[in-house]
Amino acid sequence: MRVAIAGAGLAGLSCAKYLVDAGYTPIVLERRDVLGGLVAAWKDEEGDWYETGLHVFFGAYPNMLQLFKELGIEDRLQWKEHTLIFNQPEKPGTYSRFDVPDIPAPINVITSILRNNDMLTWEQKIRFAIGLLPAIVRGQKYVEDMDKYSLLEWLRKQGVDERVNSDIFIAASKALTFINPDEVSATVPLTALNRFLRERYGSKVAFLDGSPTERLCQPMVDYITERGGQVRLNAPLKEILLNEDGTVKGFLLRGLDGAPTKF
Repeated sequence: MRVAIAGAGLAGLSCAKYLVDAGYTPIVLERRDVLGGLVAAWKDEEGDWYETGLHVFFGAYPNMLQLFKELGIEDRLQWKEHTLIFNQPEKPGTYSRFDVPDIPAPINVITSILRNNDMLTWEQKIRFAIGLLPAIVRGQKYVEDMDKYSLLEWLRKQGVDERVNSDIFIAASKALTFINPDEVSATVPLTALNRFLRERYGSKVAFLDGSPTERLCQPMVDYITERGGQVRLNAPLKEILLNEDGTVKGFLLRGLDGAPTKF
């Protein structure tokens, strides 16, 4: 069976990778001339790379890490010291560190929070700990139930003040989702926080040793095409065509530079 996939971001390419593993023939259609979607990168006129934003890989990303392993590119991840560092806007040039000790979870993350005294007061620490307690005890079920709140609403519900949001959670939310805390479902960052609390190296960070386009996306394309799949750039999707029963009939592509529309 041939399967058409709209978009050559990480989701589309990963989908195609696992479809080709299962014996299908995926065809990935990307409207732009670059791979990666939200992790796309380009070279400027001088040959330097610029990216859509900061891209990091956490130890709490088991599916992503498994994908690196299956592609044989695990060595491209450069793991950093197990420390989360935040800039303090009211103190230019001053950084607040959450150093996570190499001890079992969740004691390691809790210890890093308790040790931090320049960003969180003891009252804020206690309120934050109480807010996270249901996620630790009830697990993912509680996290998914919090979808009815934005992250900012959830923080306010726990009594976490605006300074903690502005200093920590705006950065954390944008790093995880590219979305502000008042716009993203609480479930998304809480899922990450829940894994950070449950896995010893869940909050440890790695960077790629080069641009995501070349060091991650291109190996996925090579894997797909070597096994009979296709990845087509400059193939903009105009419309998803449906059958009378609502099932997908096909994709209508828009021609480029005045070319006629085509299936």
